[in-house]
Amino acid sequence: MFLNQLTRLHIASLFIALMLFSIKSNAETIDSKQATTYTITIHKSNPKLAQIEAKFTLKDSLLYMGWGASKLPNRWATFVHNLEVMDKQEQVLSVQALDDAQWKINAPIHTEIRLRYEVHLDHENYDWSSGIDAVAYTTDLGVFYTGRTLFVLNGEDRTNINVRFNIPKDWAVTNPWSKSAEKANSFQAANITDLLTALIFAGNHKEISLKRDDFELVFALGSTDIMNQEAELKELAQGVLDYYIELMGGIPNPSPDNPLRKSVVVISSSEKTDGEALGNNVSVLIEKNGDQLSKTFSRFIFAHEFFHLWCGKSFSPASDDTEWFKEGFTNYYTLKALHHVNFLTDESYLDFLSSFFYKRYHNDEGVGRYAMADGKKKHDHWGLVYAGGMLVGMSQDLTIRSATNNEKSIDDLMKQLFEKYGGSNNTYTLNELQELYVELSGTNPTEFFNMYILGTNKIPIDEYLTLAGLDAKIENGQLILSKKDVTTLKQRAILEGFFGELNTK
Repeated sequence: MFLNQLTRLHIASLFIALMLFSIKSNAETIDSKQATTYTITIHKSNPKLAQIEAKFTLKDSLLYMGWGASKLPNRWATFVHNLEVMDKQEQVLSVQALDDAQWKINAPIHTEIRLRYEVHLDHENYDWSSGIDAVAYTTDLGVFYTGRTLFVLNGEDRTNINVRFNIPKDWAVTNPWSKSAEKANSFQAANITDLLTALIFAGNHKEISLKRDDFELVFALGSTDIMNQEAELKELAQGVLDYYIELMGGIPNPSPDNPLRKSVVVISSSEKTDGEALGNNVSVLIEKNGDQLSKTFSRFIFAHEFFHLWCGKSFSPASDDTEWFKEGFTNYYTLKALHHVNFLTDESYLDFLSSFFYKRYHNDEGVGRYAMADGKKKHDHWGLVYAGGMLVGMSQDLTIRSATNNEKSIDDLMKQLFEKYGGSNNTYTLNELQELYVELSGTNPTEFFNMYILGTNKIPIDEYLTLAGLDAKIENGQLILSKKDVTTLKQRAILEGFFGELNTK
């Protein structure tokens, strides 16, 4: 009897174990079928050719590539060649090329397929209105791609996408994805957005990694002359990173739908200085043998786009009527950061403000015609929105500092927005910004907003700059700035804050 009970218990346990094994096996089979994997092969003998193989289960009958390259008739598909699709029995499936970087597959959904194609790195042969910096190019050390230029997609809700690289043994690859612990040069993108907005550099380049808490900032120095600037660039990056973290009170904390653990900055040399942010990543091109102004622009581009991980990603506007705040205040803090790390002196800071930013603002045809709050004018009127927004930030910062004996500033405003909206999907509004100004300064900014942000009046920035003890006047459309020899203690404290000194009281 006892033995029979033991036997029954043993059989029951074995049955349960088999069921669990079967469930696990089925789950693994399903996961395997649902997995999406891209393998990218680049040979040193022909680095401008990327051979790509993808394996996934069809979610629908359409293949497509991401946004961008709108001026080309077939967008990113212009650079795709020899595309073929096979099922798991290696039978070739018919594919119909469509317009707008799309292909239609003659196969039912849930079919497991293998997709093969080539991407020719001919992008440098085309004229890109926003520059080659966020497209694809070659250097003396390797190749640069953005994810959107490489990947042919299917479906819209794929996650945990595997990406593997077959590259020369002496090459490395930099990208923002999570590394695989199992295999070298294997990574995993969180989702399609993470896949398409990636910056990818493969070659003999130099990589610099800066880690703060759960955040990693990775630099890829993509050409020999940029590698020669490694020490300077590393010092700059460390200083700017730590300044922003101290200012905001923490590492970037974007929406839970767009988690951020790693940001990649690719810097290479080119014929002219340029830069662009793509997702959480930044591409910078520095003019080879450029002058000091070109060098300043290159540092400014990095520091500007990097601050957007806080102002723009961690807290973002509800509508485009506050684009002037997002872009203009980012410009202001970029200047502060570059001064904080001693890249800009007091004099070069003031000169850059007057000779570049005020000049762009004054000469913009939108000033006096359009309201700064008209965010749709952002791209056509850089001077109005980007430079004008920076002048708003300066004027309001100096107003708050003057009204509070330098006890408060727009630093407090930025921290409040970061604390309130960081890590959420909620957004701030124009009215909320006005309310925060009232709380900080004790003054009513309604007239200022109505005249210079909602209205079309020109900001009298010279009047506000005098609050910091500066000699400031506008003559013939030029802002003439200098430091006074004699100032009060209050003015000196305000000027230090204007230049980027943080109030740690």
